Amino acid sequence: MTPEEIDRAASALVGARKGSPIASLPADAIPRSEGEAYEIQDAVIAKLGEKIGGWKVGLSPLGGHFAAPIFASMVVPSPARLPAKNFKLIAIECEIGFRFNHALPARPRAYTREEVLAAASLHPTIEVVDSRYQDFRSVDRLLALADNQNNGALVYGPAAANWDGIDLAHPPITVTADGKPFADCTGLSAGTPIELLVAAAAHANRRGGVAAGTVITTGTHTGLVFTGPGAEIVADFGRLGRVEVSFPG
Repeated sequence: MTPEEIDRAASALVGARKGSPIASLPADAIPRSEGEAYEIQDAVIAKLGEKIGGWKVGLSPLGGHFAAPIFASMVVPSPARLPAKNFKLIAIECEIGFRFNHALPARPRAYTREEVLAAASLHPTIEVVDSRYQDFRSVDRLLALADNQNNGALVYGPAAANWDGIDLAHPPITVTADGKPFADCTGLSAGTPIELLVAAAAHANRRGGVAAGTVITTGTHTGLVFTGPGAEIVADFGRLGRVEVSFPG
């Protein structure tokens, strides 16, 4: 993509964030690779004057991993109150997250697993899913990736202690909405939280490094569950702690 095409794509997504959702990006500004989607992500961040406060990561169908930034303004501690009016749609996913307690400055070689784990603490998280597209399920995966992989916000609970030995791919999670059972915990379907954490750190290293306070979330254990204005969601991760978010109307 040319710089002009990237700018048009970013402008469309910024416009959708501030106004109504769009069906797609302009026909001449659609990414053809993950690299181009990442360039659009960066252009959106620049246009909005945002900073990266987190990353979501997953396995790419092309092999390796994909990653998408989460705006620093939308990475918040639990219990969180996020006004429903700030989202186009509201859905949640319960995930294992990691928060970096000190920075990993960009460097030529990737950080090792040991270095990454030494810098991070484990936290229960709720990712809030949102989209700037009218029907996010119908768009090409690269369009979703350009739109920060459908991220709206990330809520993280207190750091977990003594989590060694817990099966992080299948943690016990109980989710309620307004005190009633809300979502099933089916476990992580692709990869492991530690593997995905290290991959996300490597991706962030290539894009400027990891700032202290950055939170990386490593994939849904509950699948995507839609909710709406007024809901109060609580996810209890057992020994790993709990995280809460509400969406006042």
